[in-house]
Amino acid sequence: MKTGVARSARWQSHRVRALFGACRNAKPHLADEVMFDSRLRHYDDLFSALALTPLDERRLLDAGCANGKWLEICCRRWGARQIHCFGNDKRGQPWRDWRQANQGTEITFIFKPTHELDFTPQSFDVVHQSMMLSSIVDPETRTRTAEVLWSLLRPNGILISYDFWLNPFNPNTVGIYGAELQRLFPYGRKVYARSLTLAPPLGRKLTILRKPVLLALEKLRFMNSHLLVALERPQEH
Repeated sequence: MKTGVARSARWQSHRVRALFGACRNAKPHLADEVMFDSRLRHYDDLFSALALTPLDERRLLDAGCANGKWLEICCRRWGARQIHCFGNDKRGQPWRDWRQANQGTEITFIFKPTHELDFTPQSFDVVHQSMMLSSIVDPETRTRTAEVLWSLLRPNGILISYDFWLNPFNPNTVGIYGAELQRLFPYGRKVYARSLTLAPPLGRKLTILRKPVLLALEKLRFMNSHLLVALERPQEH
C-alpha cells in the first residue's frame, strides 16, 4: 500500500513539473502543485457534468501540447485510449524529452503549429487547448488557429479551453477572456465555464498560508487568473 502511494506521489510530482514547464531537476512550487491539483478537480467536474467519461473511444486533440502529459493524464484519469490521442506543437524538444521517458506510448505527436494542421475535418470528439491561444499575439494567426480547431471538431463535439484572461507580467501574451473566446468561436455553445487558478505570482507569495487557505481564496474567484471553458459544436456549424 505504501509503495502504491509513493508511486502515485512521484508520478504526481512529475506531471506537475511537465505541465508547468519546470526544468527536470527543479522542485515545483507548492502553490503550483496546489493549483494544479485544483485544476484537475475542475476537469473532473467538467468531464462529469458533460457525461464525457470514460473517454474510451473518443478521439482527442491537445493543441499546442508541448509534450504528451495532458493526454497521458486523460488516459490514466478519464479513460481515454492512447491510440485515440493526438497532440501537436511547433516545439519538438519538449515532446522528444517526454517521449524518451515514455517509449511505449501510442500517443501521436505532430510537429506543426496548430494553424497548419491538416487532419480530416470533423475528426475529433474533444479538442483541448491550454495556454496556447494566449501565446499567439498576432490576431490573424490566432483567428486562423481557432478556425482550424473548430474545423477539426465533430458536430456535438466539445472544445475545452484553459487559458488566462490577464497576464500583465508577460507582454508576449494576450488574455483570452470570455469575449475573445466568443469572437474566436462564434458558433460555440457554452456548456461549462469556471474561473480558477489563483494568479501564480500571488499564489506563490501566499504559500505561507498553506493549502486550505489557497483553495479557499481560489473559490472567491476575484483573484483568479484563468478560465476553464467548454464549447459544444452544434450540428449545423
